[in-house]
Amino acid sequence: MLQVKPRAPVLLLYNYYKSWSAEEAQEARRHAGYMVECLEAVGHPVRIVEFWKDVTEVMRRFDPAQWIVFNWCEGIEDEVGGDARVCADLEAMGFTYTGNPPAALRLSVEKGRAKRLLQRWGIPTPPGREFNSADEITAWEHFPAIVKPVSQHCSAGVTRDAVAHDLGSLRRRVAYVNETFREAALVEQFVDGREINVGVWGNGRPRVLPLREIDFSAIENPFHRMVTWDSKWVPTSVDWNAMPVITEVQASDELRARIERVALDTYRVFGCRDYARVDLRIDRQGQPFVVDVNPNPDITADGGFIGACRAAGYSYGEAVSNIIQMAVARRNRRQALFSMMQQRRLATQAALQSVALAGG
Repeated sequence: MLQVKPRAPVLLLYNYYKSWSAEEAQEARRHAGYMVECLEAVGHPVRIVEFWKDVTEVMRRFDPAQWIVFNWCEGIEDEVGGDARVCADLEAMGFTYTGNPPAALRLSVEKGRAKRLLQRWGIPTPPGREFNSADEITAWEHFPAIVKPVSQHCSAGVTRDAVAHDLGSLRRRVAYVNETFREAALVEQFVDGREINVGVWGNGRPRVLPLREIDFSAIENPFHRMVTWDSKWVPTSVDWNAMPVITEVQASDELRARIERVALDTYRVFGCRDYARVDLRIDRQGQPFVVDVNPNPDITADGGFIGACRAAGYSYGEAVSNIIQMAVARRNRRQALFSMMQQRRLATQAALQSVALAGG
């Protein structure tokens, strides 16, 4: 029987929502159980840690020096930016965890600030700005325009009515977002063209995973060619199953190189770590524009990021283990630095004692 080399012990950390139905809770546990099974198959001892909001309470019984935390917290119930707070709590307790740091996670729910950052670094992104109220809109010249909430993920607020063509419809859509989500709306120029998702992973010299494209060929109206909430979550909708994924993306070498360069630049500017997904729209002239950055994207076995990993030759267990190894390397570097500093401090103390004794 083939022996599996032991790998770092892992705490699989994920949170639940009290608003979940019994079926949703069961589905979350099924995904967690499958990840455990696949990680154990490649040599990781794994324990599941489940929590609602307070991560410190459930983590106190574990030794940070013994465990790597696989952070599968994608959001906290009724708390915008709660995933960033969880990471800060883990850091304060001394744990090494997978995935993105608090700053990158906070930036992902501040889409207006994220857009300004990309613009400042010269990364192509559609013109846009935040509006806290429809009354703030006195002029807008970048039509058609798409309107979405500034802090939401998973295409929340993105429907077939999300694209505005004039000031009147723009004001109405901003008002809808403000009232429905109780937050500002991000308005940006709608890029009529292809949509390509780029998985990126690694640190220092991150790598691009095989591209994935959303197939809009079944959608006749070009202003409906976007990944809507319904396409992801509503099986009875017209968008459900209408946007399959193209795994063999057709692109010239020049366009592919441009897409990869923009994705890597975005990953670095955003401060991403370990893994992320950059979503691009490609206009009719072949210019990529960054429309979303997703640190810690969906990493379920049937999700898009893992699909890209499989296209690169990784099994589910190997892909997740690769991310864990990035965290292990980070912990090892930190421990080596701490050890070196401690040795220097002891050497300095010994030298000072020698000088004192000689003077005595």
